[in-house]
Amino acid sequence: MYKILDKLNFKGKKRLPYFFLFCIASFLGGALNGFVGTGGGIIFVFLLTLLTENEKKDSYATTLAAIIPISLVGSISYFSGGSVDFELLRGAYLPAILGGVLGALLVDKLRLKFLNLLFGCLVIYSGITMLVR
Repeated sequence: MYKILDKLNFKGKKRLPYFFLFCIASFLGGALNGFVGTGGGIIFVFLLTLLTENEKKDSYATTLAAIIPISLVGSISYFSGGSVDFELLRGAYLPAILGGVLGALLVDKLRLKFLNLLFGCLVIYSGITMLVR
């Protein structure tokens, strides 16, 4: 726990209450990901950029690594309930993996301002789409 506290940047404030805030927000991000299949990453990126001195690109990478086990646990629950469309899933695997590789290769070549703009636009678009549908 102390290593985590050292990574979190609370600017001289009492670290323990902020650690619990970090844990609560992480829990809510995981729950949101489980509820609707997305959104946890948005919370994690926001949380990591707010509470650490990491570069935003590092926050994106850390979020991807965090989402893997969270998504796996949520997926198992949906698999057991019969809610997964395996035919659609098979068609999405290869393009999604190729897109992930391309994104990981390009992230260091893109300007941070562009990544911030892209991320912000995706969040806004996703929010509007979910409210309208």
